[in-house]
Amino acid sequence: MSGVSEFRRALIDAVEDRHCSKHPLSQKWSRAEISKRCLQGLATEGYHWVSNLYPAFFHIAAKAPPDVINMEIENYAEEMDPVKPHPPLFLRFIDACGGSSEAVKKGRGLPTTESWLNWELDVAKNEPWEAGVAALHVGSEFQSTGLYKDKIAILIEKYGFSEHDIEHFILHSGVDIEHSSRAFEALQKYCDTRARKDRAIHWARESARMRWFYFDGIYVHYELGYAMN
Repeated sequence: MSGVSEFRRALIDAVEDRHCSKHPLSQKWSRAEISKRCLQGLATEGYHWVSNLYPAFFHIAAKAPPDVINMEIENYAEEMDPVKPHPPLFLRFIDACGGSSEAVKKGRGLPTTESWLNWELDVAKNEPWEAGVAALHVGSEFQSTGLYKDKIAILIEKYGFSEHDIEHFILHSGVDIEHSSRAFEALQKYCDTRARKDRAIHWARESARMRWFYFDGIYVHYELGYAMN
């Protein structure tokens, strides 16, 4: 990536160490070998994660400079757009997989999902704002393009889903680029000391590790069939 600063390159490298595109779940998905039960599990756990994550945006904003506050409010507004809020897109895909969105709404996530969610909320609330931005928007959202870019055609051509069914994946392959790009810019602007740069890199790396753990739970429970709930 020519023209990328040393700091941004270090943030990217921190995520690449445990990028979920390298996870066995993603590798099997890229070969159209993952079960529909596991695809449904991805949406189920994604719903339980996303629908409970939004306070993190405001925890970050409570400590951040004005332009980062605006960034977090805009992120929240996009996620909860009244015309097309994002959580119901997970539910739509669950129904398309043959599952029950109503049952999912009444349930809870796997322990691994809850661990990742609680970790992100804790970082956003109790660490400096740049740690929360690095964890949520770099360690997590930045991964979405690499995760979903090659999966959209597979979901349509190999699994038989419609674009309407998989709107979540289509939308987030673009929206999360914008969210993470703004996060990189904010971190570049304000992480003006070695300590702040190292803090952001640390929490981006830890977030990627936690998201990998979250994928472990989905893969073990929904694909390999070992009960975790």
